[in-house]
Amino acid sequence: MKTKLFSTLLVTGAISLGAAPAIAESTEAPQFNFACQMSEGVPTTVAQNAEGETRAVFNWKEETLAYRTPSTPKELCDNVSRDLQEYSNNGYDLSQITFVGTEQAGLPTICATTAGNKCSKVLFTLTRDEQAANVANDVVTAILNPELQGKVVASYNDRGVQSTSYEVNFWDLFSFAPKGLFK
Repeated sequence: MKTKLFSTLLVTGAISLGAAPAIAESTEAPQFNFACQMSEGVPTTVAQNAEGETRAVFNWKEETLAYRTPSTPKELCDNVSRDLQEYSNNGYDLSQITFVGTEQAGLPTICATTAGNKCSKVLFTLTRDEQAANVANDVVTAILNPELQGKVVASYNDRGVQSTSYEVNFWDLFSFAPKGLFK
Protein backbone atom coordinates (compact mmCIF):
# COMPACT_ATOMS: atom_id res chain seq x y z
CA MET A 1 0.00 0.00 0.00
CA LYS A 2 2.80 2.45 0.92
CA THR A 3 4.69 1.57 -2.27
CA LYS A 4 1.62 2.28 -4.42
CA LEU A 5 1.06 5.65 -2.66
CA PHE A 6 4.74 6.56 -3.03
CA SER A 7 4.79 5.71 -6.75
CA THR A 8 1.59 7.73 -7.30
CA LEU A 9 3.17 10.73 -5.57
CA LEU A 10 6.37 10.27 -7.56
CA VAL A 11 4.51 10.19 -10.90
CA THR A 12 2.37 13.20 -9.94
CA GLY A 13 5.49 15.14 -8.94
CA ALA A 14 7.25 14.27 -12.19
CA ILE A 15 4.25 15.42 -14.24
CA SER A 16 4.09 18.67 -12.27
CA LEU A 17 7.78 19.34 -12.76
CA GLY A 18 7.54 18.58 -16.45
CA ALA A 19 4.59 20.94 -16.88
CA ALA A 20 6.19 23.87 -15.05
CA PRO A 21 8.62 24.86 -17.84
CA ALA A 22 5.83 24.67 -20.40
CA ILE A 23 3.68 27.00 -18.33
CA ALA A 24 6.57 29.40 -17.70
CA GLU A 25 7.49 29.50 -21.39
CA SER A 26 3.96 30.31 -22.45
CA THR A 27 4.33 33.90 -21.21
CA GLU A 28 4.99 36.14 -24.21
CA ALA A 29 6.70 38.96 -22.34
CA PRO A 30 8.58 39.41 -19.10
CA GLN A 31 6.74 40.45 -15.97
CA PHE A 32 7.73 43.45 -13.87
CA ASN A 33 7.55 43.73 -10.12
CA PHE A 34 7.70 46.94 -8.13
CA ALA A 35 9.03 47.16 -4.58
CA CYS A 36 10.32 49.62 -2.04
CA GLN A 37 14.00 49.12 -1.19
CA MET A 38 16.54 51.19 0.69
CA SER A 39 19.28 52.61 -1.53
CA GLU A 40 22.04 54.56 0.21
CA GLY A 41 19.65 55.24 3.09
CA VAL A 42 16.87 56.55 0.82
CA PRO A 43 13.60 54.64 0.29
CA THR A 44 13.50 53.86 -3.43
CA THR A 45 10.73 52.45 -5.60
CA VAL A 46 12.37 49.95 -7.96
CA ALA A 47 11.17 47.97 -10.96
CA GLN A 48 12.47 44.42 -11.32
CA ASN A 49 12.23 42.22 -14.39
CA ALA A 50 11.95 38.42 -14.47
CA GLU A 51 15.76 38.08 -14.74
CA GLY A 52 16.18 39.94 -11.44
CA GLU A 53 17.53 43.19 -12.93
CA THR A 54 16.35 46.26 -11.03
CA ARG A 55 16.05 49.91 -11.98
CA ALA A 56 15.27 52.76 -9.61
CA VAL A 57 12.06 54.59 -10.45
CA PHE A 58 11.49 57.02 -7.57
CA ASN A 59 13.98 58.16 -4.93
CA TRP A 60 11.94 59.35 -1.94
CA LYS A 61 14.25 62.08 -0.64
CA GLU A 62 13.30 63.58 2.71
CA GLU A 63 14.42 67.08 1.70
CA THR A 64 12.16 67.04 -1.37
CA LEU A 65 9.08 65.92 0.55
CA ALA A 66 9.58 67.88 3.80
CA TYR A 67 6.52 69.94 4.77
CA ARG A 68 4.70 68.82 1.61
CA THR A 69 3.07 65.66 2.90
CA PRO A 70 2.15 64.13 6.24
CA SER A 71 3.46 60.77 4.95
CA THR A 72 7.04 59.68 5.50
CA PRO A 73 9.26 58.90 2.50
CA LYS A 74 9.09 55.20 3.47
CA GLU A 75 5.27 55.26 3.57
CA LEU A 76 5.14 56.94 0.16
CA CYS A 77 7.64 54.44 -1.20
CA ASP A 78 5.62 51.48 0.09
CA ASN A 79 2.28 52.87 -1.13
CA VAL A 80 3.44 53.95 -4.58
CA SER A 81 5.36 50.68 -5.11
CA ARG A 82 2.18 48.77 -4.25
CA ASP A 83 0.10 50.98 -6.58
CA LEU A 84 2.54 50.54 -9.49
CA GLN A 85 2.51 46.77 -8.90
CA GLU A 86 -1.30 46.85 -9.02
CA TYR A 87 -1.16 49.00 -12.17
CA SER A 88 1.13 46.45 -13.79
CA ASN A 89 -0.94 43.47 -12.59
CA ASN A 90 -4.08 45.03 -14.09
CA GLY A 91 -2.54 44.87 -17.55
CA TYR A 92 -1.57 48.47 -18.17
CA ASP A 93 0.97 48.78 -20.95
CA LEU A 94 4.24 49.70 -19.27
CA SER A 95 5.76 50.62 -22.61
CA GLN A 96 3.63 53.75 -22.54
CA ILE A 97 3.43 54.81 -18.90
CA THR A 98 3.77 58.49 -18.08
CA PHE A 99 4.42 60.06 -14.68
CA VAL A 100 2.66 63.40 -14.35
CA GLY A 101 3.04 66.27 -11.90
CA THR A 102 -0.21 68.21 -11.97
CA GLU A 103 -2.90 69.87 -9.87
CA GLN A 104 -6.25 68.38 -8.99
CA ALA A 105 -8.78 70.24 -6.82
CA GLY A 106 -6.05 72.62 -5.68
CA LEU A 107 -3.74 69.82 -4.54
CA PRO A 108 -0.33 69.04 -6.05
CA THR A 109 -0.82 65.54 -7.47
CA ILE A 110 1.54 62.94 -8.91
CA CYS A 111 -0.11 60.46 -11.28
CA ALA A 112 0.67 57.55 -13.54
CA THR A 113 -1.16 57.27 -16.81
CA THR A 114 -1.16 55.45 -20.11
CA ALA A 115 -3.85 57.70 -21.59
CA GLY A 116 -2.12 60.87 -22.79
CA ASN A 117 -1.60 63.49 -20.12
CA LYS A 118 -4.73 62.72 -18.10
CA CYS A 119 -4.35 61.40 -14.57
CA SER A 120 -5.59 57.79 -14.68
CA LYS A 121 -3.96 56.58 -11.42
CA VAL A 122 -3.23 59.00 -8.59
CA LEU A 123 -0.01 57.86 -6.94
CA PHE A 124 -0.06 60.48 -4.16
CA THR A 125 -1.07 64.02 -3.34
CA LEU A 126 0.78 66.68 -1.43
CA THR A 127 -0.51 69.32 0.96
CA ARG A 128 -2.52 72.21 -0.44
CA ASP A 129 -0.43 74.93 -2.04
CA GLU A 130 -1.29 78.06 -4.04
CA GLN A 131 1.25 76.96 -6.62
CA ALA A 132 -0.04 73.35 -6.70
CA ALA A 133 0.97 72.56 -10.28
CA ASN A 134 4.44 74.06 -9.83
CA VAL A 135 4.97 72.11 -6.60
CA ALA A 136 3.81 68.87 -8.24
CA ASN A 137 6.08 69.49 -11.24
CA ASP A 138 9.05 70.18 -8.93
CA VAL A 139 8.39 67.07 -6.83
CA VAL A 140 7.97 64.65 -9.74
CA THR A 141 11.18 66.01 -11.27
CA ALA A 142 13.04 65.70 -7.94
CA ILE A 143 11.96 62.14 -7.08
CA LEU A 144 11.93 60.50 -10.54
CA ASN A 145 15.23 58.80 -11.32
CA PRO A 146 17.13 61.23 -13.62
CA GLU A 147 17.85 58.31 -16.00
CA LEU A 148 14.08 58.06 -16.62
CA GLN A 149 13.58 61.74 -17.39
CA GLY A 150 14.49 61.48 -21.06
CA LYS A 151 11.26 62.62 -22.65
CA VAL A 152 9.58 65.57 -20.94
CA VAL A 153 6.16 66.71 -22.07
CA ALA A 154 4.65 69.96 -20.80
CA SER A 155 0.94 70.39 -21.35
CA TYR A 156 -1.79 72.77 -20.26
CA ASN A 157 -5.31 71.97 -19.14
CA ASP A 158 -8.39 74.02 -19.97
CA ARG A 159 -7.65 76.43 -17.08
CA GLY A 160 -4.10 77.08 -18.29
CA VAL A 161 -2.44 74.98 -15.56
CA GLN A 162 0.80 73.41 -16.73
CA SER A 163 1.60 69.77 -16.08
CA THR A 164 5.01 68.18 -16.51
CA SER A 165 5.00 64.60 -17.73
CA TYR A 166 7.79 62.07 -18.11
CA GLU A 167 7.18 59.19 -20.49
CA VAL A 168 8.86 56.00 -19.28
CA ASN A 169 9.05 52.82 -21.33
CA PHE A 170 9.87 49.90 -19.02
CA TRP A 171 10.27 47.58 -22.01
CA ASP A 172 13.04 49.79 -23.41
CA LEU A 173 14.49 50.33 -19.95
CA PHE A 174 15.07 46.59 -19.64
CA SER A 175 15.78 46.09 -23.38
CA PHE A 176 12.69 44.01 -24.09
CA ALA A 177 10.51 44.01 -27.17
CA PRO A 178 7.12 42.53 -26.26
CA LYS A 179 5.16 40.73 -28.96
CA GLY A 180 1.51 41.72 -28.98
CA LEU A 181 1.04 41.35 -25.25
CA PHE A 182 -1.13 44.47 -25.06
CA LYS A 183 -3.77 45.40 -27.56
